[in-house]
Amino acid sequence: MTSDGSSPFAAAPARSSHRIEERSIRLQCLIHAPRDLVFLAWTDPVHVARWWGPHGFRSVVRQMDVAVGGQFRICMIAPDGTEYPIKATYQDIVEPERLVYIDDWDDDRPSQQSRVTVTFEAAGPEQTLLTVEMLFATQAEREAAQAQHIIPGWGETFERLDAYLAQR
Repeated sequence: MTSDGSSPFAAAPARSSHRIEERSIRLQCLIHAPRDLVFLAWTDPVHVARWWGPHGFRSVVRQMDVAVGGQFRICMIAPDGTEYPIKATYQDIVEPERLVYIDDWDDDRPSQQSRVTVTFEAAGPEQTLLTVEMLFATQAEREAAQAQHIIPGWGETFERLDAYLAQR
């Protein structure tokens, strides 16, 4: 919440829609699996633990309550053993089309909260266009996330998801 009680993730007025673009990162990837399966891979903790995170990382799903208001907690573990725990609260779920959640670090790191919207668009019988859009409270927070290699990390995560689903 901002000092005036409003959400930092509320849509900007139409006359200043560029403000949203300045605060967001939008990534897309074609996944070679049907939409229902891709959605399941995002909402079943057994599946999530198999692909979440960049190459070389492993992930532990500590909690996953896929319901509006429900939470998930995942800890990504780097090859050197460094842990990157995140937590999130689901804001909207439309199976198998969309997930919206607010996420942040789940430890003492400075907050890097964002609203994440994941859309699953059928792109043929065996493909899904996956879009992940992260909306930060400020442009500076978006830039900080980019500086921390968020874009390559998500790219590698998409690759892991695609490879995992190809095995199924």
